[in-house]
Amino acid sequence: MKTFKFCPSCKSDNVCFDGIKEFKCNACSFIFFHNVAAAAAAMLEYDGKILFIRREREPRKGKLDLPGGFIDPNESAEEGLNRELQEELGITLDTMKYIGSAQNTYEYKGVTYNTCDLLFYSKIETLPTQFDKSEIASIELIDPHEVDKDEFAFKSTQKGIELLIRSKIA
Repeated sequence: MKTFKFCPSCKSDNVCFDGIKEFKCNACSFIFFHNVAAAAAAMLEYDGKILFIRREREPRKGKLDLPGGFIDPNESAEEGLNRELQEELGITLDTMKYIGSAQNTYEYKGVTYNTCDLLFYSKIETLPTQFDKSEIASIELIDPHEVDKDEFAFKSTQKGIELLIRSKIA
């Protein structure tokens, strides 16, 4: 993990990392907590299959993922998910069912973010016709029982599909 070289408060180079989440300045006692980031993902069912996206950018470009993303400050999980779905697929969900959560890591520009991914399910009546091509290479419909787990970008996607199958919704 990238670490602070200098304290953001006093500029001392006497900063240590506890290996989990805490950066502490030994000179002024400033502490920065690198806590878990919240994210939300949607398992969208269409005609008995789940809508997956193929990632257009890193991390894990070319791998399968669920639509969704990080929840912004002052958003609920549902609001953040709907914002992400609108940005990525041009859709908004009226109803969604919470399925569960999964621990994940997301590496971006040398920083590893620990995330808690909140997983939701919803049926959709029509497929998105346009999508954000800067983030999504393609949209793929795959039977959740037949998807190749080695194609998943993140372990939380696998956990979400396992939770979905166990819930007997799909």
